[in-house]
Amino acid sequence: MQVQRFRLTPTGRGALFRAKRWFYSTFYTKAPSEVKEENKKNWVNLAGKIIDELNKRNASDKPMRLAISYDVGPRGEFRPKSATIELMEIKPIETFVVTLE
Repeated sequence: MQVQRFRLTPTGRGALFRAKRWFYSTFYTKAPSEVKEENKKNWVNLAGKIIDELNKRNASDKPMRLAISYDVGPRGEFRPKSATIELMEIKPIETFVVTLE
């Protein structure tokens, strides 16, 4: 099983957009024509589930990191196994003022 990890993004939508670009450049444009539609169907299914989970948690505008676990078939088939979503929170650690006098 292979894992594709993406960088931290400012929003969940951005993470999904990066994942979509990765999928289409890796498994759609380079795949044989008989495999393309199966790969696209698998991607749409995975992306739909990710979107549903983000919507349940009201997290589409929160910073997140995404990792997709998948297998590759002998003809280049994309077989997603799971997606790991790490939701982040940005909080100030300390606030202080520097004066010049």
